Amino acid sequence: MNFHPRFSYSHAMVRHLGLIESARAVISVLPLPPDQELRLRQTARQRATRHSTRIEGNTLNSQEVGRAVIAVGKTQTEMQQEVRNYWRALEWIEEQLEANRQPSEEYIRELHSIILVRGTGRRGVRSDYRKDECPVVDSATGRIDYAPPMPRDVPVLMRDLVKWWRSDEAAELPGPARAGLLAHRFVSIHPFGDGNGRTARALATTELWRSGYDMRGFLSLEEHYTADLNAYYDNLQMRLPVNFYDGRHDPDHSQWLGYFLATMAQAADSLHQQAIALHAPEQRPAPPWESLRRVQQQLLNRLLFRGVEEGETAMIFSPGDMVEWFGISPNTARDWLAKWREENFVQPLRPEAARVRAYALTEKWETLVKMALNNATRNTS
Repeated sequence: MNFHPRFSYSHAMVRHLGLIESARAVISVLPLPPDQELRLRQTARQRATRHSTRIEGNTLNSQEVGRAVIAVGKTQTEMQQEVRNYWRALEWIEEQLEANRQPSEEYIRELHSIILVRGTGRRGVRSDYRKDECPVVDSATGRIDYAPPMPRDVPVLMRDLVKWWRSDEAAELPGPARAGLLAHRFVSIHPFGDGNGRTARALATTELWRSGYDMRGFLSLEEHYTADLNAYYDNLQMRLPVNFYDGRHDPDHSQWLGYFLATMAQAADSLHQQAIALHAPEQRPAPPWESLRRVQQQLLNRLLFRGVEEGETAMIFSPGDMVEWFGISPNTARDWLAKWREENFVQPLRPEAARVRAYALTEKWETLVKMALNNATRNTS
């Protein structure tokens, strides 16, 4: 069952790859005001989370997504938990890339476990591959739209997929083509009982970011899928037979890959235009948060969300907030905060207290978040 994807480049696919490269080249060097760049990154993450879960039936709007992401100490509905999980999965992907984590089955199983986790706190487990048949059924008609491979074949198929992902054959492809093929093969295998669609889209994101196509964190493909869900599903299906073994085991991927690249080109061009509109003509130094670790950047995003919801005074946070937001233990939260104090990133509200219960950003970082917050407020008023 060795995986060697078949496809043919069309003129349209080549043109779309060119558009993607052109947008990436401009976006990577275009000077932007730091507060605007922070806001672009946060809203892209918000849209990706909202629309990837919306494909699965989640109806939360952008504001509700933001509230779910920053909520602590509250009972989450199923939809709130879904968006909270997906947001955390995207953060986790960033952290793995920073650590130079290589593709593996363990990576995929850990990613899936985050996407489907319930409750708060760290979950150091990996999802198991499914043991049962799980046909994809049309909820309206009860008709089987897709019959995935039998459970006994899933481990071999996943092993072969990861082998291809790490291969020289895959490395020779443009990053966007590799990401599209990875996502389609994964969702065709359907290795888990639930959450395969979200995990497939997160894997595409993993490969795009890993290949240098993160577009400074501004890119979001998912909203373009939901703009025409019928087209998304039609191109996933590619008019293939229902049963995996009747043609989906070794399809010609040209139709799906053409759609994926066209969607990415549309997203990249839209982002290109936004970036030009925000262009700061004078040469600016690198954004200040580039000196921060990913998890510190993620904290800025969380506090920006909270500020949008509750105002500037709500940007105070506690070790307990860190536990819920990042799925870490209380001891780890205290260790991080102690190190961040040394780095002049955060400061306790009451440094004289024996046990610090509340923190704020230091002046440099608080000013940046407040500037981004003011910009966000203007854009929504």
